[in-house]
Amino acid sequence: MSDFRPTPAERRSSVRVRSLLACGIRQIDVEEISAVEARILDFAVLESDSVMADKADWSERADELGKEFVFVLSEIRALRQQMAEIQHLVESQGVNPMVPRWVLLNDNGLFLPFIEEDQEWEVGAPCEVRVQIPNLQTPEILAVGEVVRVGSGEDGDGVGIAFRYISQAHSKAIIRYALRRERQIARSLRFP
Repeated sequence: MSDFRPTPAERRSSVRVRSLLACGIRQIDVEEISAVEARILDFAVLESDSVMADKADWSERADELGKEFVFVLSEIRALRQQMAEIQHLVESQGVNPMVPRWVLLNDNGLFLPFIEEDQEWEVGAPCEVRVQIPNLQTPEILAVGEVVRVGSGEDGDGVGIAFRYISQAHSKAIIRYALRRERQIARSLRFP
């Protein structure tokens, strides 16, 4: 874990959203960090533009491959993506179950208000963070976090977790979600 601690100004530099989201947060041992980082990297590879854009490469070669062959390759790619999603769902069951919770979320981390069933939190403890956001490309965020605050603060009683390892795709997905939700809230207030 790094000793980096964002200042209040840095935490507020990105858009925050308060929302009821499915979350799975568990404290992990330092030895487990590399395994979670490897899963984050695998997610990033799966969601990378090069994997998703290989259809363009095949369609450019339609003259030499044939339209039927390009279609079969596209179907295989779609099946591979579906199998990867199913494998991820199976692997994630039971490890860190996700339950709906009110959270304050931004691309730097999240804040969870305390609830009775919460585990004991300790500042500096590493944790695995899974959050499901309403997003078609990146519905589940996976990150390694560090507990940076326990107790009361300006957001109430709870635990503050800073992301220490998160893929760029997941960070951007959080920002897009927060901005869309903020715009929707503004529209709802303007037109009751």
